[in-house]
Amino acid sequence: MATLGKALVALGVLTLAGAVWWWYAFFEQVFGHDVKKASHCFYYTSDTCSLASIVGYLGDIPTYSPLPFWVSIALMIIGVVLLAMTPLRS
Repeated sequence: MATLGKALVALGVLTLAGAVWWWYAFFEQVFGHDVKKASHCFYYTSDTCSLASIVGYLGDIPTYSPLPFWVSIALMIIGVVLLAMTPLRS
């Protein structure tokens, strides 16, 4: 179980890194260097995020969705739970 737990945590970290890259790349083309305006769009889709998504259809990068962020969190939590359930070696 420890191997699966470690793999899920690693996959979660990679997915989170991909989500950060996608978020930054998408909102940088919408807001320029002022991507902090879209910081809440990383984990939640608000009206501002939806408006940016409409503008984003004209760009090169697909419209950002917070789904990969939440998938990465779920993978890491499941991995940590599996690691916690693994008996300690004596």
